[in-house]
Amino acid sequence: MTSKRNERERLRRARKEKRSRTPELSRANAGQQDIHKRILIVGEGVNTEPSYFDKFKVPGVKVVSKGLGEGTRKLVNDVEGVRADEERKQGVPFDEIWVAFDKDSFKDFEQAIREANDKGYQVAYSNQAIEYWFILHFKAHQGSAMPRTEYAKALNDLLKPYGISYNPDAKEITEELFDVLLKNLQTAFDRACRIYANKCGRGCPTEESVTTIFQLVHTITGIITTDEKRTLAKKELSMKKAGVVK
Repeated sequence: MTSKRNERERLRRARKEKRSRTPELSRANAGQQDIHKRILIVGEGVNTEPSYFDKFKVPGVKVVSKGLGEGTRKLVNDVEGVRADEERKQGVPFDEIWVAFDKDSFKDFEQAIREANDKGYQVAYSNQAIEYWFILHFKAHQGSAMPRTEYAKALNDLLKPYGISYNPDAKEITEELFDVLLKNLQTAFDRACRIYANKCGRGCPTEESVTTIFQLVHTITGIITTDEKRTLAKKELSMKKAGVVK
């Protein structure tokens, strides 16, 4: 009896050990097979862009974010080298190449956008800086001029109710800050989209204050505006009533 009990226990432990080893490899293999979109983001900030975009975990989407510590045209010119290096490491090409940079005080901001587009890159720009995108998670700003020197204080004032802060020197998006941003992502997306549409409608899509970070977030997460969600919901309801879908 004791011998049978020992044998059952040995088999149980063996199965448990096997389960503990196998899933890790299975998940890794499945993850590679399930990836349907690979996105390379080459950003101006050494810390900001990588510490933000790398935290988005979306099934089927592989994000590689690199910060070069360069701005505008210099950054755009160095993207190709980064792409080549990363594709060599990954063993597969990227589906989308994004360049993320700020206006700051660069005089070649708009030229850099044009050159990036000419090279086939998509641009997530901010005028004046990426912190404006973070501010939109908490403040209904309408797109008027806002000096970037005020961004850190404005953002930290908005973060006080959450008990966290943003370090303008480290320029890193911590896990705690990212969690708060994620909870307010829909709000920021709606605001940024509306501001950009208004700027485009007036023929000045890069005019301060504006950011197209929302476009990059959309391609990573698939998020759409609240208005678009309502439109889709109404369409689905109409189709159900018409018996087109169940």
